[in-house]
Amino acid sequence: MEKIFCLSFLILLITNSICSAATIEITDSRSTADYWINRNVNGDKILLTPQQINILNSQMLAKDKYAADLANYPLIVSADKVNALIKKAEGKYYLQSDNVSDNVTVRYAVTIDRGDIRLLPQRWDGSNYDSLQGTAIDPAEAVAVLIDSSDKKFVFVQSRSYIGWLERSKIAFTDRETWLHYIKPKDFLVVTANKKAVEINGKNILFQMGAVIPIIDPDLYDDVWNILLPTSVNGQLVEVTKKIAMYDNDINKGFLSCTENNFVRQAFKFLGDVYGWGGLQESVDCSAFTQNIYRSMGIEIPRDADRQEGVMPIAAVFNDVTTAERFDIVRRAPIGSLLFKPGHVMMYLGTDDQNKPLIIHSASSYFSGGNKIYIRKVIVSDLHYKNGAGIETINGLTGIGFYGK
Repeated sequence: MEKIFCLSFLILLITNSICSAATIEITDSRSTADYWINRNVNGDKILLTPQQINILNSQMLAKDKYAADLANYPLIVSADKVNALIKKAEGKYYLQSDNVSDNVTVRYAVTIDRGDIRLLPQRWDGSNYDSLQGTAIDPAEAVAVLIDSSDKKFVFVQSRSYIGWLERSKIAFTDRETWLHYIKPKDFLVVTANKKAVEINGKNILFQMGAVIPIIDPDLYDDVWNILLPTSVNGQLVEVTKKIAMYDNDINKGFLSCTENNFVRQAFKFLGDVYGWGGLQESVDCSAFTQNIYRSMGIEIPRDADRQEGVMPIAAVFNDVTTAERFDIVRRAPIGSLLFKPGHVMMYLGTDDQNKPLIIHSASSYFSGGNKIYIRKVIVSDLHYKNGAGIETINGLTGIGFYGK
């Protein structure tokens, strides 16, 4: 019996060792922000000014079919346009019964809680990969409301970067003038932590990195900011003033400067967080991860990986090049660049002491020995990990997106 126990224990140790060795996650000093910041002598150089970022945002907005310039959103939207938006949002789940026959007068609302924008007016089914999940939306976001679902529990909305169905309980209606203040507040705080909970009326509401919170009375200090939080009374917007410590490390007055070191700092704040498909589980998937990092510096890239690749300035493409040439291309990419492969986006960190290019990303799974392994968290890795077809990530890259020069 003792020999059998020892043999079983040995097998368990070997199995655990093999599983550990197979992981793509890097956990040594290279998985710290300091490792990358300390080796980058120009890491605090300003890459883009606020004015340059505004120009870049306008260029990307013009190419993103899911985003909208809400400040200039029409007062009335034609029935054909609304139906086209519904069809675009619902995709293969398109229900013609959701169509409208008359032109729509836009209603104005602000989110009062973190909510899910869905492809159909149905709640999350509780699974890790709910196919109807589009994205999550932060509190204090303006949305244009176009129609109600048949049961009145959802509304079809256009947000700054997404379209789809949002639970009515997550919004409060208001007038256009108040609504516009949430689109472009004059003074605001930006959430710089991976997430931040703020208490309002006895309830914590959750903001993620890059979320904007309006400030009132910005010149009245006393070591606190007076922030404006939206809530609802009978479905109508009521604004609540709350104090937040001026030296809270989770926030910043205005956007962070666009620097390589800030890309690194912001990315590592998510390290170890669970992979959250479409923003489920109060977390980020691969493209929400990169979107939130960029938004903390005021850069409004789209929500989905393929859309990010489609609108961002492209620093490199990979056509008819060898694996060695691909590695050379990646090594020349600026830190903070986004590396794209079909269905996935990763942020480039630079090269380590062995000149190996490393990335940080919200990873769902990878393949090892022909088996699919779910890792489901934000990790640092190299570019050798494989997909289901046995192709290493370096050989699956399609392009590198860069924020500008």
